[in-house]
Amino acid sequence: MHPNHRLSRRVVLKGLGASLALPWLESARLLAAESNVGANDDTPPRRFAFLFFGDGIHPPEWWSKGDGDAMELGPVFKPLEPVKSKLNVINGLQHPSSVVGGHARGAAGILTGVQPQGGREIRAATSMDQIFAQRLGDRTALPSLVLACERPVSGFHESGYSMMYSSHVSWSSPVSPVPAEQYPSLAFDSLFESRGSRTQISVLDHVLSQLNDVSRKVSKSDRSKIDEYTTSVREVEQRMQKMQTTQREQADSGVDVRKLRPADGLTGQLDEQSRLMCDIVALAFQTDRTRIATLLLTNNLSGQIYPFLGLRDDHHSFSHSWNNPEFASITRFWVEQYAYLVRKLDSIQEGDGTVLDNCCIMLANEQWTAHNAPKVPLLMAGGLGGKWKTGRSLDFESARERSMSGLYLTIMDRMGVTLPNFGNATEQLAGI
Repeated sequence: MHPNHRLSRRVVLKGLGASLALPWLESARLLAAESNVGANDDTPPRRFAFLFFGDGIHPPEWWSKGDGDAMELGPVFKPLEPVKSKLNVINGLQHPSSVVGGHARGAAGILTGVQPQGGREIRAATSMDQIFAQRLGDRTALPSLVLACERPVSGFHESGYSMMYSSHVSWSSPVSPVPAEQYPSLAFDSLFESRGSRTQISVLDHVLSQLNDVSRKVSKSDRSKIDEYTTSVREVEQRMQKMQTTQREQADSGVDVRKLRPADGLTGQLDEQSRLMCDIVALAFQTDRTRIATLLLTNNLSGQIYPFLGLRDDHHSFSHSWNNPEFASITRFWVEQYAYLVRKLDSIQEGDGTVLDNCCIMLANEQWTAHNAPKVPLLMAGGLGGKWKTGRSLDFESARERSMSGLYLTIMDRMGVTLPNFGNATEQLAGI
């Protein structure tokens, strides 16, 4: 097999230390023929993304009922109303309390289904996203994308567990959490291999002549896709620059902030940071740079603060009053970020559908309310290329089998990775 065969349906432009992969083009066969590379794969790839926020949710607003056109969504899901036909709201699945119970170990257990080991020796399990990366990652430029909006925490919790478990959902082995990129600018640079971008030159400018050359050779429909995509890339770059400018000006460093990227510290603008991370995931999937992504929105025992919501205390402190309007606004905020990503993916045409149609985009919390983990709050958008139906309210509260790990076995199988067991499950979850 030609080494580029698996990537041949995407056009990759390179120049001056940057590379830009274009989205799915109907003219890919013509372009591949010109470069003597085959382009025989007309089936859109299947992709998986997992978004996590910790410390529980605000249950009164977290509900849905009915299916299809009759599907009703609780108030927290209002931003998902435009895409509810491509959403499954899943209620009642659970991990064992030993896996996710208590704040210290919930993040590490959510994608592994295995209880982390207490004490000074770090031992969790390989997470589902990294199983995908190991089995499927050679098909893309990046095996996976691991991002975070909050710094990892060190030390030990009073329960005897390492705080490393509260700060990482992605594990490449039982003893190796995957370092998560917290800087949108660095995540962007790694996505596009833009080594020259530290001078604040757009990656689009690096490949401008090639981009114009490709646009002249493709169909009118593909030109529209390229224009839409490059506009999106340019907007992300401009927003990153604006965010860094604001941060440096606030620091009053006297440095010309327009010439510096990335910033030395985190942005301090959580609302914009989280949106940029969602944009980067969308760009990664649109261009097939990777098919696997995780985004840790908050740690367990999260110290995130939300001044833009009018809140002065930290996330974890509010979680102990989970029934109050303050915590409700935090839950709504994170669902809004998830909805932003889902809607964005659904706006990108790919083949006969959209990028979202070929994805499984999950949002989960490790527990229902603070210190109480009988079930996992869970949303799942996208049909993974027709591998399951969407637009459903799925209730496993009274089901005989309600293992979250059983759902993971199902997802892995339909992504093309079949395992005999995972976590505490030996069978796929029925009803998906």
